[in-house]
Amino acid sequence: MALEFLLQLFDFFNALLTHIPTNAPNCKPIASDATSKSSSTDTTVETKYEDESPSEASSPTSRTESNYRGIHLSFPMQRKDLDNLIESFRRKKQHRLHAKYVAGILKQAALHLKNLPNLNQVSTGISKQVTICGDLHGKLDDLLVIFHKNGLPSAENPYVFNGDFVDRGRKGMEVFLLLLTCLLVFPDGVFLNRGNHEDHVMNTRYGFIREVKLKYKHNADRLLKLIETVYRWLPLGTLVNNKVLIVHGGISDSTDIETIKNIDRQKYVSLLRPPVIDGVVVTTDHDKKEWKQVFDILWSDPQRGEGCIPNTLRGAGTYFGPDVTEKFLQKNNLLFLVRSHECKLDGYEIVHDNKVITIFSASNYYETGSNKGAYLKLVGPELKYHFVQFTAAPKAGSANLTFRQKVGLIETSAIKELMSKIQSSKSKLLQEFSAMDPSAAGLVSVTDWCTALEKHG
Repeated sequence: MALEFLLQLFDFFNALLTHIPTNAPNCKPIASDATSKSSSTDTTVETKYEDESPSEASSPTSRTESNYRGIHLSFPMQRKDLDNLIESFRRKKQHRLHAKYVAGILKQAALHLKNLPNLNQVSTGISKQVTICGDLHGKLDDLLVIFHKNGLPSAENPYVFNGDFVDRGRKGMEVFLLLLTCLLVFPDGVFLNRGNHEDHVMNTRYGFIREVKLKYKHNADRLLKLIETVYRWLPLGTLVNNKVLIVHGGISDSTDIETIKNIDRQKYVSLLRPPVIDGVVVTTDHDKKEWKQVFDILWSDPQRGEGCIPNTLRGAGTYFGPDVTEKFLQKNNLLFLVRSHECKLDGYEIVHDNKVITIFSASNYYETGSNKGAYLKLVGPELKYHFVQFTAAPKAGSANLTFRQKVGLIETSAIKELMSKIQSSKSKLLQEFSAMDPSAAGLVSVTDWCTALEKHG
């Protein structure tokens, strides 16, 4: 059922792209620089970038190199560059990082990432532990809190960042650049997974492209092409000691680790488009099945009920039950699965008989007080886990919220979580409600409703 759903989606997108007129205003053919294979491997772009630091000069021609007041970076990057970048981003009034340095970080990161496997391999043999962070969604304060509490990455203090670095938050560019700089300075201490928001189609809808164009309006097009190239080379997941799998979304009943290891990941310009090779949309059954593999690990969510069904709430991926998790772990000799993708009130959640852990690192995600952020630490050869919760400092003015307003924010977050659980168990809840309503009156008592939700929610 899930494969049939994806194939229908594939055919829809393929037909859509095929019929876009190439001479339409503001439209590019599928073999444009933004989607061709050459853009995924060639990181050479124009070397002349304009300074975009806010200044009294309004004319681009007046933005000369001598006017730049921001920090300077060197390549290859060193620890001092990372320290300077953190200090610059931390300031309330910062000089915007010069676009040539942004381009340099993106190009160097793409060159590094393309040499990595589809699944990062992390060992705790030296470090004795590893830290896993979930969605950050452009919330720089949360990333800085994590580094303050847990230390900067290094070979002795490795991190896995599990996707969704950008969108929604105001500091997506800063978060993304900081993570890529950490990767370049500490290549043995930072491992990045692709999330469903490392996707230019999602960025168009949820704000990151708008952020880039606002901050780098004279250089945005070239920088966005480089960002897209980085996305395409991000690994799809991470294995810790070959015992714990970390992916952004989850799994399905057809997820196959060996297939994922051998996928040509750079052809996925966007997971919401069919894969592209040499500027051509691929349409073979084999490519469609591979596409589903990537879709499922980036978009899926766990459900309490058994089985595996299409994720109709998100429109992509699956809902997978505890039976699917158990079979997958046994087949691959794994202890448990770590994923992100969903905001949790406490910053984390454990389901499927302690076999699936959700970690979410963006605190105050909906509103101030709506949720805590958390990161996960796996310790020792047994990979015992514990969580560290945190809340970034609230925005100015939020401290003046009344008690009723704070409770309202928490209630709003809880209602959104409840709606998600109801949707994931919709079919089973409807069956339960029908059994509780033999006269088909369309009504059940509040007590019966709660009982059904506790059983299936």
